[in-house]
Amino acid sequence: MDNPLKWMKVPQPLVERLGDAAALIESTSGSIRVISHYDGDGISSAGIISKSLGRQGLRFHTTMTNVMKEEDLSGLDVGFELLIVSDMGSSQAEMISKKVLALGARAIILDHHNIDGRRNPYSISDGGGVVEINPRFHKIDGTSGCSGSTLAFLLAVTLSPENMDLCTFSLAGSLADRQHVPSFTELNYSIRNLAVENGYLTSTKGMPFSGRSISEALVTSNDPFIEGISGDEDAVRALLSQMSINPFIPIEEVESEKMKVLQSYIYVRLLRNGVKRSVVHELFRENFHSKEYGSLQDLAYAIDGCGRFGKQSLGFQVVWGDMEAYGRALDDRFEYKKRIQELLLERKKEGVNDMEHIQWFEMEEETLSGTIAGLGHNYIFDHDRPMIAMAQGENGIMKVSSRGDREICKKGLDLATVMREAGKKAGGGGGGHNVAAGAHFPRERMEEFLDTCDRLVGEQLGKKGG
Repeated sequence: MDNPLKWMKVPQPLVERLGDAAALIESTSGSIRVISHYDGDGISSAGIISKSLGRQGLRFHTTMTNVMKEEDLSGLDVGFELLIVSDMGSSQAEMISKKVLALGARAIILDHHNIDGRRNPYSISDGGGVVEINPRFHKIDGTSGCSGSTLAFLLAVTLSPENMDLCTFSLAGSLADRQHVPSFTELNYSIRNLAVENGYLTSTKGMPFSGRSISEALVTSNDPFIEGISGDEDAVRALLSQMSINPFIPIEEVESEKMKVLQSYIYVRLLRNGVKRSVVHELFRENFHSKEYGSLQDLAYAIDGCGRFGKQSLGFQVVWGDMEAYGRALDDRFEYKKRIQELLLERKKEGVNDMEHIQWFEMEEETLSGTIAGLGHNYIFDHDRPMIAMAQGENGIMKVSSRGDREICKKGLDLATVMREAGKKAGGGGGGHNVAAGAHFPRERMEEFLDTCDRLVGEQLGKKGG
């Protein structure tokens, strides 16, 4: 395929900005510094960018981090000619531009997060030091239609069509960011079509079960979390026996009719447990399979787990095609699922704190707080109020993850705004997406932070009080 961007019908203004970024890379003779977010989308982005640079014969150094702060930029060495920031950067665009100009370097920002009301991206043609690419400037939804790894892939195929094979990791990154729920849209959907049409992935429809056997899939199932089934091996064995399903066979070997009956049973059970119909409906979605990597979901969450447990280099190796590394990451993936379930069951037992418009809890494991918040909101606790999870980081700084669902967001919830404003008011900051966002603030101002969150959510949803 000579022109993947044209085949995918990428909007021309975005094609032009990708061309500007590619030209900047191709004109670079020195070292390139790549900094990306540390989660599944960020690691996938970093791997896609780095692999495409390596194929061009360019020198690069890649690191992954949680949040880019001014001191991170101040600590950058001067031994690079071009800086590429991926899966973050738009909220720090001015700071990045000033920094690289002072160093006599240039930068590319590939971000899909909020642009804080700006109408135009940063551009070298305007005298800045940055080529900023963000789908939101092109009226593309950065929450559901384009991830950081989406942009990384589009830049990679702009550099060379031979990078088309990286589409699997582009979609894995988007999946890790939950942009596949209820289905891939916009730019993600274009890459989905490219991957399926060219044989990189195959597609089936159903619940997203994951495991090395159907029994393991049900016992370790967290999304959906099925009360009375998840975490209970005896209950799973009894259910599978009742349906004449061998508990030890791989998921893909379960007869299609029996799988339909099993999924129908779970569908009804979730509804009877009080889970929102919209959440249950979203579970019946398209699932993808790669000949090399198996389930795209397992690939995505294996990479994501690498990031959340401080094994970014392992996730990076996976994106580079190291199958031995993927085997280790996959083993960690299933241990990760078990740990999530332990924390979820623990949270169910201990409960959460209720306020008028929000619910919240505190936990020790910062890296899993967002996951527990999302699953707790969807499957266990009040489904009509967003969930806020907090964990104490270094120097008494509270790290916050908040989660809602798309149904509440349609009613006006915007957690990105809530986290940004509440974090700022409490002496910190925040941001993210409308359905999932984060913040940070000094612990001694926790009550102020929560009160502000409660008030803002109440205002967004048009409710009195707070």
